[in-house]
Amino acid sequence: MSDQAPQGTSVKELLSPFGRVRLWPAVGAVALAVLAWALAYIGGVDFAIWQLVLLAVASLLVHSVVSGMRADTEPAPELRAHTVNEPSWRPFADVNRWEDRFIFAEAKPGRFATTNAKQQLTELAAERLRLRRGLSLAAQPAECRAALGESAYLFLTGPVPDCPSPQQLGAYLKAIEEI
Repeated sequence: MSDQAPQGTSVKELLSPFGRVRLWPAVGAVALAVLAWALAYIGGVDFAIWQLVLLAVASLLVHSVVSGMRADTEPAPELRAHTVNEPSWRPFADVNRWEDRFIFAEAKPGRFATTNAKQQLTELAAERLRLRRGLSLAAQPAECRAALGESAYLFLTGPVPDCPSPQQLGAYLKAIEEI
């Protein structure tokens, strides 16, 4: 095996995981290790100098790696999410909300009447009856029953504790669409 770097790879690229290690801090760490060895030797403690130098260089490398992981000091560019709320971005967002309401109503048996899914379907049917046929759901029940059909009318005006099955809901929605 060769001890040389692969062709085209610089020493700087090989040492990049260690952050930016400069010459003078390394020389200072070695000098500090020699000074600590000399003070320990004068004090009567015998250390191997190579161990202290190795410890100093290792601590310098650890410091450079940790300082390389610091967060950037430059502020990030402004987040541009201004187009999210424009109608053209999510044209069917209301459909997703209705779907979520029906999923919630279906997941809570016996509580369909307390969710606003049925209320909004009733309001939608009342508005379509008013605009397309000139009928009021509250004031003209017989004509609305004839326009919607018996089951859809009872679903919209009567108490319904549970969410209808997908087939029943499809039939009710079809009756509302055909107004």
